[in-house]
Amino acid sequence: MSGLSTNPGGPILGRWEKPFEMLLGSATALILACIMLITCVDVAGRYVFNEPVPGALEVTEFMMGALIFASLPMVTLRNQQVTIDLFEHLIPKSVKYALHVLIQLAGSLCLAVIAWRLWVKAGQMVGQGDTTAVLQLKVWPLVYFMSVLAAVTALILLAMIRQQSTTGGSGEV
Repeated sequence: MSGLSTNPGGPILGRWEKPFEMLLGSATALILACIMLITCVDVAGRYVFNEPVPGALEVTEFMMGALIFASLPMVTLRNQQVTIDLFEHLIPKSVKYALHVLIQLAGSLCLAVIAWRLWVKAGQMVGQGDTTAVLQLKVWPLVYFMSVLAAVTALILLAMIRQQSTTGGSGEV
């Protein structure tokens, strides 16, 4: 797989990076395949048999949340975040490393806050017994899952800063 570990300073998680990426990559591929399958079955059922899949929208929403948050750590490890380098050539090389560290710190802080708030919200959902409208699925396991993966992504961003400081700031901006 050519998409694994594109960090110039080497693996951030050491020997655990490739298995972690493989696990998340497999999970995201499976989730995406399930979304496509349920959408195709729902559309076929709706237009061919006049019988949509009950709760297809709820299941798709659940899987989209899981897909997005399962992808975050993998995209971060691969350093494949969306970036805009329109003005990068105007930034002095001496400032690029500090700016990169600042951006990663800000990203890590934002993800940590998201993880914290999701954790709090999941706890509230457990207490209130929140479920989906049609299938009565409990929502809190997904929200805890999203919280944990947001926290993992925040830690990966901090580890990337640490790695770049030990390799002399050789990472991409």
